[in-house]
Amino acid sequence: MGLYDRQESIKLKNLDKPIAVLGCGGVGFWLAKFAAMSGVKTLYLFDPDVLEEHNLNRIDLPYRWLGKNKAQATKNYITEIREDIKIIAFPFIMQEHTLPNDTAIIVDCTDNFNSQMKNQSIANDRGIRYIKAGYNGTHMTISNSVAEWGEAPDGYTIIPSWVVPSVVVASMTVGKILKYDGVELSTDLEKMYNER
Repeated sequence: MGLYDRQESIKLKNLDKPIAVLGCGGVGFWLAKFAAMSGVKTLYLFDPDVLEEHNLNRIDLPYRWLGKNKAQATKNYITEIREDIKIIAFPFIMQEHTLPNDTAIIVDCTDNFNSQMKNQSIANDRGIRYIKAGYNGTHMTISNSVAEWGEAPDGYTIIPSWVVPSVVVASMTVGKILKYDGVELSTDLEKMYNER
């Protein structure tokens, strides 16, 4: 049986569309990993930051990778589990001129409001589908436009972080890209458990 035979009947779409993942922290790391595991053929990863110990509560990379660029570390990890993927790591913030021309989808996993607005503007100007995926503590949001997070003078907010919402948001976003196009999500983990 082939690698993707058991998911053929699900009829996933957009597997051939290059996806740019902006931010390879908790959500972005898992999103890139799950997209690759689902058969997405091309990923562009953008992140200027290095892996720090506090990231390891939501990213399953080894301690020996501390100090490595997050985009490069994510690429290295994914190429270990999917050798056939085209994946390019950009160790800087995405700019209009650095976004590959074939990009079809931008998934913004950054936590800076001003950057998110700029990323959405670039997507709109280039006719690229934009998705914002993130969480604040246990509240998760997946939307087709920027959602405002907190109030900080520079637009940056340090949010409570945990592996569970990171993984849930990432997997739900991959589901949106590959199967459930029009769906947006704004919910809390507690609400999801109470709606069982």
